[in-house]
Amino acid sequence: MLSRFLLILLPVLLPFALYFGYYLLTRGSRTEADGEMTEDELPWMERGPWAWLFFSGVVLSGIAMAIYFANTGPAPGDSLVRPTYHPPVFEDTDTDS
Repeated sequence: MLSRFLLILLPVLLPFALYFGYYLLTRGSRTEADGEMTEDELPWMERGPWAWLFFSGVVLSGIAMAIYFANTGPAPGDSLVRPTYHPPVFEDTDTDS
């Protein structure tokens, strides 16, 4: 579950979190005297580059998965051994004889 979070969800949400932090830091510089604006009059950052944020999140997720899957698995030259089941052996523990 943690690997799914770190490989998929975190890289996709990271650009949105950075944009939200940037927006919170810069919105204080605007005053209420600016008045209401229509969507066309808003700066491009306030309209939200949502498609670019999602695209960059997918790219970051792909990079994270590529790095993860390139560095996991057995070392080169190691032989893979199939796991086998060995049933337990019970000894005769009769003490009445």
